[in-house]
Amino acid sequence: MRAFALIVSALLLAAGCGQRGPLYLRDNPPPGVKAHKSESYEPVPYPAEDAERTSEKK
Repeated sequence: MRAFALIVSALLLAAGCGQRGPLYLRDNPPPGVKAHKSESYEPVPYPAEDAERTSEKK
């Protein structure tokens, strides 16, 4: 009885994991699925006043 309860609870946990549909890589989606285009990374410019402070310390 204990093994049956353990198996049932494991199946319920596995069924409720929240995954809908198969997993796929964004670079190679299955036919009919359009992957979301993320914004490219843009580095933050270095502040001018911090550059002046570091040059004064040297």
